[in-house]
Amino acid sequence: MKILAIANQKGGVGKSTLTVHLAYAAIEAGLRVLLVDMDKQGSLSLSFPPAEDAEPGLLASRLYDAAPPKEGPEYINEQLAIIRADNALLSIDKAENEVIRRPGPALRQFAKDFDLCLLDTPPLLGVRLMASLAAADYVVTPVSVGLYELAGVADLLQTIHIVRTQGFNPRLRHIGILPVKTNNRSTEEREGLASLRAQYGSAILPEVLPERAPVRKAIALRRPVWTATRGEGHAKAAQEWRAACASILGRMAK
Repeated sequence: MKILAIANQKGGVGKSTLTVHLAYAAIEAGLRVLLVDMDKQGSLSLSFPPAEDAEPGLLASRLYDAAPPKEGPEYINEQLAIIRADNALLSIDKAENEVIRRPGPALRQFAKDFDLCLLDTPPLLGVRLMASLAAADYVVTPVSVGLYELAGVADLLQTIHIVRTQGFNPRLRHIGILPVKTNNRSTEEREGLASLRAQYGSAILPEVLPERAPVRKAIALRRPVWTATRGEGHAKAAQEWRAACASILGRMAK
């Protein structure tokens, strides 16, 4: 089982939307997917409601227990299961740093049952984000091209560097930074994206995900944007999101 963290300490940059689409893309590719919602807001959990008569499963805060949890994840269907966010996550960021190492082994006990684990992380540089990075094999960073959003990129990259070099997770590989919610009509955003590419080079993925209404509608309908496409804008969004998901999943296969 490979573990991918979708991480950015800024909120509203589309982490959950990207996680959802990566899950759909992986399932369509025949992979068995485990979702983990580390964000108390629970957007990922909301996107995948319980199946009828589903048994309650392991909750995310239990991944930080000293002893490995005995419960298993909640199954949504044969290919998809989830470890949902819960209120107890709020207390995790006040815990000692020793808990950072616990979710990794807790998740690895499910390795035989899944091919891919996707971690949706909270929008802050804290214990839960560090723990997600410590558990992951890979991390991808969705970034909006705005003044405030770009200002935090260096901090997140520094956090990834710390996780890799200070013994938390030397195997962690940064897939790259994915520009999201862009506005191609904005001169400021085009210049911001060009500046981002000039500063970080190949760390910026070639795929770009502009802000498009069909994406918001697809999330509201709990389905990928490439389902039941209607119109040129919807078809374009479907193409962009398929390409971005394929690129990320493909980079994990190398």
